[in-house]
Amino acid sequence: MYESARKILSDESGSVIIMAVLILITLTIMGIWASNTTVIEYQIASNDQFHKIAYTNADSGVYVTPKLVSKAINESTPQDATVMGLFGFAFENSTDENALYDQILGYANWDNGITDISMTSNVYNDTIEVDIRRTRQQLVAGGGVEFASGAEGVGVGSTGGVNIFYTLDSIGPGPRQSVANVRAEYRKVLGLPGGL
Repeated sequence: MYESARKILSDESGSVIIMAVLILITLTIMGIWASNTTVIEYQIASNDQFHKIAYTNADSGVYVTPKLVSKAINESTPQDATVMGLFGFAFENSTDENALYDQILGYANWDNGITDISMTSNVYNDTIEVDIRRTRQQLVAGGGVEFASGAEGVGVGSTGGVNIFYTLDSIGPGPRQSVANVRAEYRKVLGLPGGL
């Protein structure tokens, strides 16, 4: 009996197979874990790229809009659909050239966040929406306007020396329903050209 028990304990013929199977199971689990980590990292990178595209679209709406505002103020005329088309914009939500012009110059009250203009991005054919809100105006510090003098400096003359502030709220969509919202404040200095 003692001999048969010793023979069973010293017999190692199946242990190599069991150890090999355990090592293979461990390697399989590690491979599945690494594969899942790679898939998750790929999804994170994709979502980050979609967010960046949406942000770029929204930022482009904020970048282009001051040029339109500056043109409307400098020319003292409403910008019709042809001019809007040159900037890549179109009127939105029954806003027309006169309503937008009145809002830019402060003749009309703010429309409570209704989108005023939109433009289409050429890459993904996304529609970027921009709302323009005139918030306030103030005298240019150091322009001489507060002293009623000849006003040497920024915004010289009777039309100059005033800052007009606008809040630009741009919503830019991206792929797979990603959306970014960029809000910026634009300051138009009367008497100076340019729109950014």
